[in-house]
Amino acid sequence: ADALGGDEYKGVAGRLASEEGLGKLRLRLKSAGTLRKRYWICSFCINQHSSICSSFGRPPLEGTIEHQRWDANCRDTVTRQLHPPCPCSEPKILNDT
Repeated sequence: ADALGGDEYKGVAGRLASEEGLGKLRLRLKSAGTLRKRYWICSFCINQHSSICSSFGRPPLEGTIEHQRWDANCRDTVTRQLHPPCPCSEPKILNDT
C-alpha cells in the first residue's frame, strides 16, 4: 500500500489473494516505479498499549535536538498542550519487567 502512496493495507490486501489480482498489483507497482522497493516487515504482533500508554518515556537530555523532538511529540500540534496520558489499567510490560 505504501509503495502505491496508500496509508492503509486494506486497499491492496484483496489483490494478494488471486493470481489475477497479484498481476494487476505488480503492474501498478511497476508503473509507480516501486516494484523493486524493499520493506522491513515485522511478523510479530506486539500489544504496544501494554508499554506506551501511561507515559511519554524517559526524556532525552534537555537542550538537545532529541529533547526538542521528544517534547514536540508529547504535545498536541495545534494547542501545544501536553497529551493526557492514558488512564487505563492495562498491566505494563517493559524491558525491565
